[in-house]
Amino acid sequence: MSYFPLCISHCNITLCYEQDLPQVLSNELIVQFMNIFPIVNNPSLICGYDSLGAGCIINHLHFEFLMLDDFGNEINSLPIEQRNSSLLFETKLKYKNEKEISMFDGTTTLKVSEIKEPLESWKIECILNQEESGEISAMENLFQNSISHLVNLILSKLIDKEIPHNIIITNQGRTFYLIPRKFENKKHIINTCWNDLAGLITCKEQKTFDEIKEDEIEKFFKDEVSLENSKFQTLNNEIMTQIESVFEITKY
Repeated sequence: MSYFPLCISHCNITLCYEQDLPQVLSNELIVQFMNIFPIVNNPSLICGYDSLGAGCIINHLHFEFLMLDDFGNEINSLPIEQRNSSLLFETKLKYKNEKEISMFDGTTTLKVSEIKEPLESWKIECILNQEESGEISAMENLFQNSISHLVNLILSKLIDKEIPHNIIITNQGRTFYLIPRKFENKKHIINTCWNDLAGLITCKEQKTFDEIKEDEIEKFFKDEVSLENSKFQTLNNEIMTQIESVFEITKY
């Protein structure tokens, strides 16, 4: 169970508890957390992650999970899923160097888009080119390996630059939202954990929750949480250059 549950299914899941791993992700750890999606096999399952400086309360490796079904008919999707996005590039992670041994067989296409308002962020979608239905099929290992590899490339850049970040995973593990951000300010009256940035807003006082308006929340996120546009665009360029140096990509 979460320390501050938003619904009955809201829980924390910790990996390798005995090893006391810090709240830092790697390719392999992302894949392990993603295994819960085929186990639960519920389209309403949402996964969230807060790095240090981005809402993380305890520095041991954990993700949070909840099901939107618990909110009834009030919420069918997260507000972040309804944001406008612009496609930056797509790739099948095909190595430019033909001598490289590929871990990916080209059955998945990864699409990376940019969301500008109110938070500068990335949307990473995995499209199974041969999928048979909306359910996770026998190809799950292929798309998990592909999307986790690309996500890890981006996270490594954020970690190297000491940029806090939040992650939201939806669509049965096929869509990631990566939000690089400013360091958390605990004096803010609105919380800024992954669920807040996804649109499930929580406040530190009931009065604030009752009175605050949507446009005020969006302005707060833009001014106090989101990276400046110039810094985000620099990150964009560096990441695209790094990925393009190794893999074939199609830019938009």
